[in-house]
Amino acid sequence: MAGEPDRLSALPDSLLHTIMSYMKARQVVQTCVLSTRWKHLWRSVPCLDLDLGEFRDDEDSDSHNSRYKDWEHFEDFAINLMIRHNIALLESFRLHAYRVDGHAPHYARERSSTWVCRAIKYCAPDPGIQREGSRSNSWRMKRLYLCNILLDNRFARHVSSACHSLEDLELKKCRFELNTITSHSLKNLVLTNCEFNDLSDITSSTLKSLVIDNRLWTSDLLVINAPAIAYLRLSIDSRDFNCISINEMPSLVKASIHLRGYRGSVTESELGHNQFKLLCSVSNATCLELSNLETMVHSEDSTTFKEFRNLRNLLLDKCDLSDDFQTLVLFLLNSPNLEKLTLRCCKFSNDSKKKKGTPKPKKTSSSQCRSLDVQCVNLKLTEIIYKDDDVRQLVELLLRISGNLPKNHLKLRKVD
Repeated sequence: MAGEPDRLSALPDSLLHTIMSYMKARQVVQTCVLSTRWKHLWRSVPCLDLDLGEFRDDEDSDSHNSRYKDWEHFEDFAINLMIRHNIALLESFRLHAYRVDGHAPHYARERSSTWVCRAIKYCAPDPGIQREGSRSNSWRMKRLYLCNILLDNRFARHVSSACHSLEDLELKKCRFELNTITSHSLKNLVLTNCEFNDLSDITSSTLKSLVIDNRLWTSDLLVINAPAIAYLRLSIDSRDFNCISINEMPSLVKASIHLRGYRGSVTESELGHNQFKLLCSVSNATCLELSNLETMVHSEDSTTFKEFRNLRNLLLDKCDLSDDFQTLVLFLLNSPNLEKLTLRCCKFSNDSKKKKGTPKPKKTSSSQCRSLDVQCVNLKLTEIIYKDDDVRQLVELLLRISGNLPKNHLKLRKVD
Protein backbone atom coordinates (compact mmCIF):
# COMPACT_ATOMS: atom_id res chain seq x y z
CA MET A 1 0.00 0.00 0.00
CA ALA A 2 1.05 3.60 -0.68
CA GLY A 3 2.92 5.23 2.15
CA GLU A 4 4.15 1.96 3.66
CA PRO A 5 7.94 1.59 4.07
CA ASP A 6 9.87 -0.34 1.39
CA ARG A 7 11.06 -3.21 3.55
CA LEU A 8 12.70 -5.08 0.64
CA SER A 9 14.92 -2.13 -0.27
CA ALA A 10 15.87 -1.77 3.38
CA LEU A 11 17.67 -5.13 3.28
CA PRO A 12 21.47 -5.08 3.13
CA ASP A 13 23.22 -5.37 -0.26
CA SER A 14 24.51 -8.86 0.48
CA LEU A 15 20.99 -10.23 1.04
CA LEU A 16 19.58 -8.45 -2.02
CA HIS A 17 22.42 -9.87 -4.09
CA THR A 18 21.54 -13.35 -2.88
CA ILE A 19 17.93 -12.84 -3.99
CA MET A 20 19.01 -11.46 -7.36
CA SER A 21 21.32 -14.43 -7.93
CA TYR A 22 18.24 -16.64 -8.42
CA MET A 23 16.98 -14.39 -11.24
CA LYS A 24 17.86 -14.36 -14.93
CA ALA A 25 20.26 -11.62 -16.05
CA ARG A 26 17.61 -9.59 -17.88
CA GLN A 27 15.44 -9.50 -14.77
CA VAL A 28 18.45 -8.54 -12.66
CA VAL A 29 19.21 -5.52 -14.86
CA GLN A 30 15.54 -4.47 -14.91
CA THR A 31 15.63 -3.98 -11.12
CA CYS A 32 17.57 -0.73 -11.73
CA VAL A 33 14.26 1.08 -12.44
CA LEU A 34 12.70 0.20 -9.07
CA SER A 35 14.30 3.09 -7.18
CA THR A 36 17.58 4.86 -6.67
CA ARG A 37 18.39 2.20 -4.06
CA TRP A 38 18.39 -0.42 -6.82
CA LYS A 39 20.02 1.64 -9.58
CA HIS A 40 23.51 0.15 -9.32
CA LEU A 41 22.90 -3.07 -7.37
CA TRP A 42 22.91 -5.24 -10.51
CA ARG A 43 26.49 -4.19 -11.29
CA SER A 44 27.82 -6.03 -8.25
CA VAL A 45 25.57 -9.11 -8.19
CA PRO A 46 27.85 -12.18 -7.70
CA CYS A 47 25.93 -14.53 -10.03
CA LEU A 48 24.70 -13.95 -13.58
CA ASP A 49 22.46 -16.23 -15.65
CA LEU A 50 22.40 -15.01 -19.25
CA ASP A 51 19.77 -16.96 -21.22
CA LEU A 52 18.62 -16.60 -24.83
CA GLY A 53 15.28 -18.07 -23.75
CA GLU A 54 14.45 -14.77 -22.02
CA PHE A 55 14.26 -13.06 -25.40
CA ARG A 56 11.86 -15.44 -27.11
CA ASP A 57 8.89 -13.96 -28.93
CA ASP A 58 6.08 -16.37 -28.07
CA GLU A 59 3.72 -14.84 -30.63
CA ASP A 60 5.81 -15.95 -33.61
CA SER A 61 8.43 -18.23 -32.14
CA ASP A 62 8.66 -20.69 -35.05
CA SER A 63 9.55 -18.31 -37.88
CA HIS A 64 13.14 -17.76 -38.97
CA ASN A 65 12.74 -13.97 -38.84
CA SER A 66 11.44 -14.20 -35.28
CA ARG A 67 14.34 -16.35 -34.15
CA TYR A 68 16.83 -13.97 -35.75
CA LYS A 69 15.12 -10.96 -34.12
CA ASP A 70 15.23 -12.74 -30.75
CA TRP A 71 18.93 -13.35 -31.25
CA GLU A 72 19.63 -9.70 -32.13
CA HIS A 73 17.96 -8.53 -28.93
CA PHE A 74 19.87 -11.12 -26.93
CA GLU A 75 23.18 -10.20 -28.55
CA ASP A 76 22.73 -6.46 -27.91
CA PHE A 77 21.86 -7.13 -24.29
CA ALA A 78 24.75 -9.55 -23.74
CA ILE A 79 27.38 -7.25 -25.22
CA ASN A 80 26.21 -4.27 -23.18
CA LEU A 81 26.01 -6.37 -20.03
CA MET A 82 29.56 -7.64 -20.38
CA ILE A 83 30.84 -4.11 -20.99
CA ARG A 84 29.21 -2.82 -17.81
CA HIS A 85 29.70 -5.85 -15.56
CA ASN A 86 33.12 -7.28 -14.79
CA ILE A 87 32.48 -11.03 -14.97
CA ALA A 88 35.98 -11.69 -13.61
CA LEU A 89 34.58 -10.69 -10.23
CA LEU A 90 31.59 -13.04 -10.45
CA GLU A 91 31.35 -16.17 -8.36
CA SER A 92 29.04 -17.86 -10.87
CA PHE A 93 28.34 -17.27 -14.56
CA ARG A 94 25.86 -19.12 -16.80
CA LEU A 95 25.55 -18.47 -20.53
CA HIS A 96 22.73 -20.27 -22.40
CA ALA A 97 23.07 -19.51 -26.11
CA TYR A 98 20.04 -21.58 -27.13
CA ARG A 99 16.28 -21.33 -27.19
CA VAL A 100 14.04 -22.95 -24.64
CA ASP A 101 12.16 -24.78 -27.41
CA GLY A 102 15.39 -26.42 -28.59
CA HIS A 103 16.08 -24.26 -31.66
CA ALA A 104 19.46 -22.54 -31.87
CA PRO A 105 20.54 -20.20 -34.66
CA HIS A 106 23.58 -21.55 -36.52
CA TYR A 107 25.45 -18.34 -35.76
CA ALA A 108 24.79 -18.43 -32.00
CA ARG A 109 27.71 -20.68 -31.16
CA GLU A 110 30.32 -18.62 -33.00
CA ARG A 111 29.10 -15.17 -31.94
CA SER A 112 28.64 -16.06 -28.30
CA SER A 113 32.15 -17.47 -28.36
CA THR A 114 33.48 -13.98 -29.09
CA TRP A 115 31.85 -12.70 -25.88
CA VAL A 116 33.72 -15.28 -23.84
CA CYS A 117 36.98 -14.44 -25.61
CA ARG A 118 36.42 -10.71 -25.07
CA ALA A 119 35.74 -11.29 -21.38
CA ILE A 120 38.91 -13.35 -21.08
CA LYS A 121 40.94 -10.59 -22.70
CA TYR A 122 39.47 -7.43 -21.18
CA CYS A 123 37.75 -8.20 -17.86
CA ALA A 124 39.90 -7.01 -14.99
CA PRO A 125 41.11 -9.60 -12.45
CA ASP A 126 40.13 -9.64 -8.80
CA PRO A 127 42.22 -7.05 -6.94
CA GLY A 128 41.56 -8.88 -3.69
CA ILE A 129 43.30 -11.94 -5.02
CA GLN A 130 46.20 -9.79 -6.19
CA ARG A 131 46.71 -8.50 -2.67
CA GLU A 132 46.89 -12.08 -1.44
CA GLY A 133 49.86 -12.68 -3.70
CA SER A 134 48.22 -14.80 -6.40
CA ARG A 135 48.81 -14.26 -10.09
CA SER A 136 47.73 -10.86 -11.36
CA ASN A 137 45.23 -12.30 -13.85
CA SER A 138 43.26 -14.41 -11.36
CA TRP A 139 39.49 -14.55 -11.64
CA ARG A 140 37.20 -15.04 -8.64
CA MET A 141 34.75 -17.34 -10.46
CA LYS A 142 33.86 -20.67 -8.80
CA ARG A 143 31.09 -21.94 -11.11
CA LEU A 144 30.89 -21.67 -14.89
CA TYR A 145 28.15 -23.06 -17.15
CA LEU A 146 28.26 -22.63 -20.92
CA CYS A 147 25.77 -23.94 -23.47
CA ASN A 148 26.21 -23.94 -27.25
CA ILE A 149 29.55 -22.10 -27.27
CA LEU A 150 32.59 -22.59 -29.51
CA LEU A 151 35.59 -23.10 -27.22
CA ASP A 152 39.17 -22.94 -28.44
CA ASN A 153 42.62 -23.13 -26.87
CA ARG A 154 42.35 -19.55 -25.58
CA PHE A 155 39.55 -20.71 -23.32
CA ALA A 156 41.56 -23.76 -22.24
CA ARG A 157 44.58 -21.63 -21.36
CA HIS A 158 42.38 -19.22 -19.41
CA VAL A 159 40.86 -22.02 -17.33
CA SER A 160 44.33 -23.33 -16.56
CA SER A 161 46.16 -20.03 -15.91
CA ALA A 162 43.57 -17.56 -14.61
CA CYS A 163 40.65 -19.44 -13.06
CA HIS A 164 42.40 -20.48 -9.84
CA SER A 165 39.12 -20.53 -7.89
CA LEU A 166 37.04 -22.44 -10.48
CA GLU A 167 35.48 -25.53 -8.91
CA ASP A 168 32.45 -26.37 -11.08
CA LEU A 169 32.59 -26.38 -14.89
CA GLU A 170 29.62 -27.57 -16.96
CA LEU A 171 29.71 -27.48 -20.75
CA LYS A 172 26.63 -28.46 -22.77
CA LYS A 173 26.31 -28.70 -26.57
CA CYS A 174 29.62 -26.89 -26.94
CA ARG A 175 32.08 -27.40 -29.77
CA PHE A 176 35.65 -27.99 -28.65
CA GLU A 177 38.44 -26.67 -30.82
CA LEU A 178 40.86 -27.22 -27.99
CA ASN A 179 43.26 -30.03 -27.15
CA THR A 180 43.16 -30.21 -23.39
CA ILE A 181 41.21 -29.26 -20.28
CA THR A 182 43.65 -28.67 -17.45
CA SER A 183 42.92 -27.23 -14.01
CA HIS A 184 44.51 -27.15 -10.57
CA SER A 185 41.31 -26.16 -8.76
CA LEU A 186 38.45 -27.91 -10.57
CA LYS A 187 36.33 -30.31 -8.51
CA ASN A 188 33.36 -31.07 -10.77
CA LEU A 189 33.37 -31.34 -14.58
CA VAL A 190 30.27 -32.13 -16.67
CA LEU A 191 30.41 -32.52 -20.46
CA THR A 192 27.03 -33.08 -22.14
CA ASN A 193 26.46 -33.58 -25.87
CA CYS A 194 29.58 -31.68 -26.87
CA GLU A 195 31.57 -32.01 -30.11
CA PHE A 196 35.01 -32.99 -28.88
CA ASN A 197 36.92 -32.69 -32.18
CA ASP A 198 40.60 -32.62 -31.08
CA LEU A 199 40.11 -32.94 -27.32
CA SER A 200 42.70 -35.49 -26.23
CA ASP A 201 43.36 -34.86 -22.56
CA ILE A 202 41.57 -34.03 -19.30
CA THR A 203 44.09 -33.44 -16.53
CA SER A 204 43.36 -32.29 -12.99
CA SER A 205 44.84 -33.34 -9.66
CA THR A 206 41.84 -31.86 -7.79
CA LEU A 207 38.93 -33.23 -9.86
CA LYS A 208 36.47 -35.20 -7.70
CA SER A 209 33.55 -35.76 -10.08
CA LEU A 210 33.54 -36.30 -13.86
CA VAL A 211 30.42 -36.77 -15.99
CA ILE A 212 30.63 -37.37 -19.75
CA ASP A 213 27.24 -37.78 -21.44
CA ASN A 214 27.96 -37.56 -25.11
CA ARG A 215 26.48 -38.47 -28.50
CA LEU A 216 28.77 -36.41 -30.74
CA TRP A 217 32.13 -38.09 -30.29
CA THR A 218 34.81 -37.12 -32.81
CA SER A 219 38.07 -37.45 -30.86
CA ASP A 220 40.39 -40.33 -31.68
CA LEU A 221 41.42 -40.87 -28.07
CA LEU A 222 40.62 -38.98 -24.85
CA VAL A 223 42.99 -39.64 -21.96
CA ILE A 224 41.62 -38.91 -18.47
CA ASN A 225 44.31 -38.20 -15.91
CA ALA A 226 42.53 -37.33 -12.66
CA PRO A 227 43.70 -39.51 -9.76
CA ALA A 228 41.45 -37.84 -7.15
CA ILE A 229 38.15 -38.69 -8.89
CA ALA A 230 35.59 -40.20 -6.52
CA TYR A 231 32.59 -40.23 -8.91
CA LEU A 232 32.73 -41.13 -12.60
CA ARG A 233 29.76 -41.33 -14.99
CA LEU A 234 30.16 -42.24 -18.65
CA SER A 235 27.21 -42.38 -21.03
CA ILE A 236 28.42 -42.90 -24.59
CA ASP A 237 27.80 -44.95 -27.74
CA SER A 238 29.18 -48.47 -27.99
CA ARG A 239 31.66 -47.50 -30.70
CA ASP A 240 33.24 -44.84 -28.46
CA PHE A 241 34.35 -47.08 -25.59
CA ASN A 242 37.70 -47.54 -27.32
CA CYS A 243 38.11 -43.73 -27.51
CA ILE A 244 38.55 -43.32 -23.75
CA SER A 245 41.65 -44.18 -21.78
CA ILE A 246 41.44 -43.81 -18.00
CA ASN A 247 44.57 -43.63 -15.91
CA GLU A 248 44.61 -44.98 -12.37
CA MET A 249 41.88 -43.65 -10.05
CA PRO A 250 42.81 -44.84 -6.55
CA SER A 251 40.15 -42.62 -4.91
CA LEU A 252 37.23 -43.86 -7.03
CA VAL A 253 34.11 -44.61 -4.97
CA LYS A 254 31.25 -44.76 -7.49
CA ALA A 255 31.37 -45.47 -11.21
CA SER A 256 28.38 -45.48 -13.53
CA ILE A 257 28.84 -46.65 -17.12
CA HIS A 258 25.94 -46.47 -19.57
CA LEU A 259 26.33 -47.94 -23.03
CA ARG A 260 24.11 -46.64 -25.80
CA GLY A 261 23.06 -49.02 -28.54
CA TYR A 262 24.79 -47.45 -31.56
CA ARG A 263 28.03 -49.26 -32.31
CA GLY A 264 28.75 -48.20 -35.92
CA SER A 265 31.15 -50.65 -37.58
CA VAL A 266 32.43 -52.07 -34.28
CA THR A 267 32.25 -55.87 -34.25
CA GLU A 268 30.89 -57.84 -31.31
CA SER A 269 34.38 -59.03 -30.43
CA GLU A 270 35.82 -55.49 -30.50
CA LEU A 271 32.91 -54.19 -28.45
CA GLY A 272 33.39 -56.83 -25.78
CA HIS A 273 37.12 -56.14 -25.60
CA ASN A 274 36.56 -52.36 -25.35
CA GLN A 275 34.05 -52.81 -22.53
CA PHE A 276 36.44 -55.18 -20.78
CA LYS A 277 39.31 -52.65 -20.82
CA LEU A 278 37.07 -49.88 -19.52
CA LEU A 279 35.78 -52.03 -16.66
CA CYS A 280 39.30 -52.93 -15.58
CA SER A 281 40.11 -49.22 -15.32
CA VAL A 282 37.37 -48.70 -12.68
CA SER A 283 38.22 -51.74 -10.59
CA ASN A 284 38.80 -49.57 -7.49
CA ALA A 285 35.14 -48.56 -7.28
CA THR A 286 33.08 -49.29 -4.18
CA CYS A 287 29.78 -48.91 -6.06
CA LEU A 288 29.53 -49.90 -9.73
CA GLU A 289 26.53 -49.39 -12.04
CA LEU A 290 26.65 -50.87 -15.53
CA SER A 291 23.86 -50.26 -18.04
CA ASN A 292 23.26 -51.86 -21.45
CA LEU A 293 26.58 -53.67 -21.54
CA GLU A 294 26.72 -56.58 -23.96
CA THR A 295 28.44 -59.94 -23.59
CA MET A 296 32.14 -59.36 -23.26
CA VAL A 297 33.89 -62.39 -21.79
CA HIS A 298 36.43 -64.12 -23.99
CA SER A 299 38.95 -66.77 -23.01
CA GLU A 300 41.81 -64.29 -22.82
CA ASP A 301 39.76 -61.84 -20.73
CA SER A 302 38.87 -64.27 -17.94
CA THR A 303 42.51 -64.62 -16.93
CA THR A 304 43.29 -60.88 -16.95
CA PHE A 305 40.09 -59.59 -15.33
CA LYS A 306 41.08 -57.36 -12.41
CA GLU A 307 39.94 -58.00 -8.87
CA PHE A 308 37.26 -55.60 -7.63
CA ARG A 309 38.46 -55.78 -4.06
CA ASN A 310 36.63 -52.62 -2.89
CA LEU A 311 33.33 -53.40 -4.60
CA ARG A 312 30.36 -53.47 -2.22
CA ASN A 313 27.39 -52.75 -4.53
CA LEU A 314 27.02 -53.96 -8.12
CA LEU A 315 24.10 -53.03 -10.39
CA LEU A 316 23.71 -54.60 -13.82
CA ASP A 317 20.91 -52.78 -15.64
CA LYS A 318 19.62 -54.11 -18.99
CA CYS A 319 22.89 -55.94 -19.51
CA ASP A 320 23.28 -58.99 -21.74
CA LEU A 321 23.89 -62.07 -19.59
CA SER A 322 23.00 -64.55 -22.34
CA ASP A 323 26.64 -65.75 -22.40
CA ASP A 324 25.46 -68.44 -19.99
CA PHE A 325 26.21 -66.01 -17.13
CA GLN A 326 29.97 -66.06 -17.70
CA THR A 327 30.17 -62.27 -17.19
CA LEU A 328 28.21 -62.50 -13.95
CA VAL A 329 30.31 -65.40 -12.70
CA LEU A 330 33.48 -63.44 -13.50
CA PHE A 331 32.28 -60.59 -11.29
CA LEU A 332 31.40 -62.98 -8.47
CA LEU A 333 34.81 -64.61 -8.70
CA ASN A 334 36.60 -61.26 -8.50
CA SER A 335 34.50 -59.32 -5.96
CA PRO A 336 35.28 -60.92 -2.60
CA ASN A 337 33.72 -58.08 -0.55
CA LEU A 338 30.48 -57.72 -2.52
CA GLU A 339 27.48 -57.03 -0.27
CA LYS A 340 24.62 -56.29 -2.69
CA LEU A 341 23.99 -57.49 -6.24
CA THR A 342 21.14 -56.09 -8.35
CA LEU A 343 20.19 -57.48 -11.77
CA ARG A 344 17.58 -55.22 -13.33
CA CYS A 345 15.83 -56.16 -16.57
CA CYS A 346 18.85 -58.06 -17.87
CA LYS A 347 18.82 -60.46 -20.79
CA PHE A 348 19.27 -63.95 -19.39
CA SER A 349 18.86 -66.15 -22.46
CA ASN A 350 19.18 -65.92 -26.23
CA ASP A 351 15.49 -66.66 -26.63
CA SER A 352 13.35 -66.01 -23.57
CA LYS A 353 10.11 -67.02 -25.25
CA LYS A 354 10.75 -70.64 -26.26
CA LYS A 355 8.21 -72.41 -28.39
CA LYS A 356 6.64 -75.57 -27.07
CA GLY A 357 8.82 -78.58 -27.73
CA THR A 358 12.02 -76.57 -28.13
CA PRO A 359 14.97 -78.29 -26.40
CA LYS A 360 16.15 -76.70 -23.18
CA PRO A 361 19.36 -74.69 -23.48
CA LYS A 362 22.61 -76.11 -22.23
CA LYS A 363 23.68 -75.10 -18.75
CA THR A 364 27.39 -74.81 -19.27
CA SER A 365 28.13 -72.35 -16.49
CA SER A 366 25.42 -73.57 -14.16
CA SER A 367 26.64 -77.12 -14.26
CA GLN A 368 30.19 -76.01 -13.57
CA CYS A 369 29.33 -73.76 -10.63
CA ARG A 370 29.85 -76.51 -8.04
CA SER A 371 33.58 -76.28 -8.69
CA LEU A 372 33.78 -72.49 -8.91
CA ASP A 373 35.70 -70.89 -6.09
CA VAL A 374 33.21 -68.07 -5.54
CA GLN A 375 33.84 -66.57 -2.10
CA CYS A 376 31.30 -63.74 -1.69
CA VAL A 377 30.87 -64.43 1.98
CA ASN A 378 29.66 -60.86 2.62
CA LEU A 379 26.93 -60.91 -0.04
CA LYS A 380 23.71 -60.14 1.84
CA LEU A 381 21.20 -59.45 -0.92
CA THR A 382 20.78 -60.48 -4.54
CA GLU A 383 17.82 -58.70 -6.12
CA ILE A 384 16.58 -59.87 -9.52
CA ILE A 385 14.20 -57.44 -11.20
CA TYR A 386 12.83 -58.93 -14.42
CA LYS A 387 10.10 -58.56 -17.02
CA ASP A 388 9.43 -61.52 -19.31
CA ASP A 389 12.78 -63.25 -19.38
CA ASP A 390 13.13 -66.73 -17.90
CA VAL A 391 15.11 -66.34 -14.68
CA ARG A 392 15.03 -70.03 -13.82
CA GLN A 393 18.59 -70.68 -14.98
CA LEU A 394 19.92 -67.71 -13.04
CA VAL A 395 18.20 -68.84 -9.86
CA GLU A 396 19.61 -72.34 -10.36
CA LEU A 397 23.11 -70.89 -10.75
CA LEU A 398 22.82 -68.94 -7.50
CA LEU A 399 21.43 -71.94 -5.65
CA ARG A 400 24.30 -74.13 -6.85
CA ILE A 401 26.86 -71.77 -5.32
CA SER A 402 24.77 -70.95 -2.25
CA GLY A 403 27.31 -72.75 -0.06
CA ASN A 404 29.76 -69.95 -0.85
CA LEU A 405 27.11 -67.28 -0.22
CA PRO A 406 26.17 -68.03 3.41
CA LYS A 407 24.53 -64.63 4.09
CA ASN A 408 22.85 -64.11 0.74
CA HIS A 409 19.12 -63.41 0.58
CA LEU A 410 17.55 -63.88 -2.85
CA LYS A 411 14.75 -61.51 -3.84
CA LEU A 412 12.73 -61.77 -7.07
CA ARG A 413 10.55 -58.95 -8.37
CA LYS A 414 8.67 -58.88 -11.65
CA VAL A 415 7.87 -55.53 -13.25
CA ASP A 416 5.50 -54.62 -16.05
